[in-house]
Amino acid sequence: MTANSPNRYLYWMFAVLLGTIGLCGAINIFVDPLGIFGSPRIAGINATKPYLDHHRELARWQAARRLCPKVGIFGNSRAEIGLNPEHPVFQRLGLTAFNHAIPGSSITNSVRQLGWLQQAGCAPKEIVLGVEFFDFLGASPAQAQSFDSTAPKIGLSVLAETAFSITGLHDSLTTLAVQRTRYPATLTERGFNPLRNYVPEVEHSGHYVLFRQRAEENLKRWVRKAPRIHPETGGVSEDFAGLEAFLKGAESAGSTVHLVIYPYHAEILLMLNRAGLLGVFEQWKAEIIASVDKYAKAGMKVELIDFSGFSAETSEPIPVRGDKTHLAYYWEAGHFKKELGDRMLDRIFGGETGFGTRLDRRTLALQREADRQKIQKEREANSSLAKEVDSLFEQAR
Repeated sequence: MTANSPNRYLYWMFAVLLGTIGLCGAINIFVDPLGIFGSPRIAGINATKPYLDHHRELARWQAARRLCPKVGIFGNSRAEIGLNPEHPVFQRLGLTAFNHAIPGSSITNSVRQLGWLQQAGCAPKEIVLGVEFFDFLGASPAQAQSFDSTAPKIGLSVLAETAFSITGLHDSLTTLAVQRTRYPATLTERGFNPLRNYVPEVEHSGHYVLFRQRAEENLKRWVRKAPRIHPETGGVSEDFAGLEAFLKGAESAGSTVHLVIYPYHAEILLMLNRAGLLGVFEQWKAEIIASVDKYAKAGMKVELIDFSGFSAETSEPIPVRGDKTHLAYYWEAGHFKKELGDRMLDRIFGGETGFGTRLDRRTLALQREADRQKIQKEREANSSLAKEVDSLFEQAR
């Protein structure tokens, strides 16, 4: 060996290392699993994006910023899974829509997202905001906070993780794999999660297992929360403060706001009744109406549509254990399918009146009475749904 052989060896090792890192980065940016770099979508390679559980806000923000949609859909997983931004009604109206909803997020996330859009000059003309009763339940006191208006960016740490890391390479390989998966977990270019990966779950176990598991989880969460929507010490809860901030932001942007109460399956209404929370649910609706009235009287275009009341859609029968029948409208009691979401969007933008109720003080009283009568009827008839709810509470006890 010559005297400079070790140096030459180290040089080539370093060159190979840099080349490998550079190639890894090039592959990850080209495949772009999160869609944050805006790389072209190529069929069979990266056209279908996998559903990833990291950098969700960044991924949605980058996609929304590029699209600058006229319609914004905000909320949690119920909106993300059920409300399709590519519904034909938007095309008929000449509007582009984007689904900003993020699972597990509260209304404060929506406030931030709306602020980012406003700063970018992309405030939506029409807004659909899903309001979640179970976020308001328990009444976490509002914190002295200003909602962060700094949009997420592709900084050095994000670039290192998404482009120059094993995690990024794993995401790219996952992207390549989902192109050939029959029922992949995916997120569309407009932020919609079709939940196709649940199809084999239903084919294997049936909807009953999904309903039962989710109902048990819900019951455990509810009993850990105080049965109130305002802090015990007085003042405003964090979620009501968030709703106020969102409506104020939408008002300043000149947006029309369609607040929606999600179409909870009738099982949830019976569970709320059995848990002694139905009155709190009705009180919450009344206070949302008060917030809407306040801004409507000031000239803002805002409405509240309730899809949670008893109806043929929300009372879709739950298959018995072992039945692999696919339901038309629900995955389980809290998460509705695109098909029911389409009915909601038809009601909001297409003028359909067969599903959902535009809530005000008068219609709230009528709906309250109708729902209580139907709950009582289910209880007196000892229906299969009433029996299922009873068994949930007996098991919990």
